Amino acid sequence: MNTITRQILISLLYVVLIAWLAYTVWIVRYTLIYVLISAVISLMGKPVVDALNGQRWKKINLNRSLAAALTLLLFIGIIGGLFSIFVPALMTELSALAEINFDSVFAEIREEIDQLQAFFGLSPAEIQAGEKASAMRPGISEVFNVENVTDTFTGLIGSLGNLAFAIFSIIFITFFFMREKFLFRNIIMALIPDQYEERVHHVSPRLRNNLSRYFVGLLIQITIITTLVSVGLKFAGFHNTIVIGFFAGLINVIPYLGPMIGASFGLVIGMAQAISNPGMELGAAFFFIFIIFASVQLIDNFITQPLIFSTSIRAHPLEIFLVISFAASLAGIAGMIVAVPVYSVLRLLAAEFFPQVKFVRWLTQSSLNENEEAT
Repeated sequence: MNTITRQILISLLYVVLIAWLAYTVWIVRYTLIYVLISAVISLMGKPVVDALNGQRWKKINLNRSLAAALTLLLFIGIIGGLFSIFVPALMTELSALAEINFDSVFAEIREEIDQLQAFFGLSPAEIQAGEKASAMRPGISEVFNVENVTDTFTGLIGSLGNLAFAIFSIIFITFFFMREKFLFRNIIMALIPDQYEERVHHVSPRLRNNLSRYFVGLLIQITIITTLVSVGLKFAGFHNTIVIGFFAGLINVIPYLGPMIGASFGLVIGMAQAISNPGMELGAAFFFIFIIFASVQLIDNFITQPLIFSTSIRAHPLEIFLVISFAASLAGIAGMIVAVPVYSVLRLLAAEFFPQVKFVRWLTQSSLNENEEAT
């Protein structure tokens, strides 16, 4: 066998191995996502576990298994408390949709249309207006039907897979990650060849700091959006605004698609409240909701998100968009959620292991829009 043939066979072998590895990762992608989510939660819970384990306060020195279990119960309690506030209020709003009198709704819509036409000096025939309203009626009634609204949001959750299995898997994995202090790191190091261990140890603090900053920023982002939407809608005269605000803040973690879902949810619930409230005009309610969500989204796009991305991964917006698009193609909504932190890890690893590659140097520089020299 000559040298050229041997090199071709070796290259083909590498291609086959890479293709097989990529296929395997794609098959188990949801399990990998559970592991990554568990690693993030354990990273957030590590300070609490260390404190209960006596590493911070000597007076409290619990067994690490007990400390991990208590920390996990604390997180479950916080999440359960939030949902105990959110879910009953949400069900109340959805139940209100079933009690809407659509005859009066369409009468009010026709009145709003007539006022708008009069304002612009338009005078369409009453028959045409009545026919249009009648044609719109079945479609809008179907949209506001409580069963359809419920099915929409149930389908959104169901698209993430078996929710019960996912929650159990994440809790189970998280417990062991928190109980065994270096378990996740040891798993990663077991996959790393010996000659690269020192370089991985070198980059680990930067990875941990970047991910910590990113997820702290994400919590701040959720809090800001929840507060702004809730307060804005409260001043506009709506009730149960914490439900709309919390949902908008939480769903906003899904890049690009999340803000649209949050705004649509706010419009549905807000318009349902306006319909059931005789003292609130539909046109004014729609205007206030639209302005509030648009203003919050502008604040998020131009202040909150740039701050998070610039302090964590320092990536170009187009770069982030392409990464999220690829992740959405591979793993749907779950992939979109974990795309940015995973990409942050891969970016740092590429800068550490392949600094000689021109594309990696270009991709990992602090800014892709530095001023070029005049030509």
